[in-house]
Amino acid sequence: METNAIDLLTYELYHTLSFRNAKPPKLAELRKFFYGGGVLINNSFTTPIAFTAASYLKALESQIAIGDLKQFLQREISSKTEIFDKIAQRTSVYEYSFAEIPPRKMPRGVSYMQFVKEGEAWLISSIAWNDENENHRIPEKLVD
Repeated sequence: METNAIDLLTYELYHTLSFRNAKPPKLAELRKFFYGGGVLINNSFTTPIAFTAASYLKALESQIAIGDLKQFLQREISSKTEIFDKIAQRTSVYEYSFAEIPPRKMPRGVSYMQFVKEGEAWLISSIAWNDENENHRIPEKLVD
């Protein structure tokens, strides 16, 4: 039962971030998924880029407003969740695309997500992610 709530929260997160044809995503909903300010770290580049949920939202809104980001699709393709009482962690393998028609084989990455349970609700406390590249392939054991 607990895993289903985390599955749904993860789905809603990816769904909220996804949008097509410059129709803005409902990014304001992003904040409701996080405990406190949340910590988001993109470690796909030479140096990690850290955000709070609010600063990540602001960065996305800015990219959309100036036309640098016209569409984005992200979806989970594999996951494993471990729960102990009121804390959980999830390994989430995702694929993503910036193209209107996603390519047959989309780029992929891995997010490590931490959750805390507050009352009856699970919330995300942090996410760190890294996109796959030619030097670092996602191990098959994570994609099963």
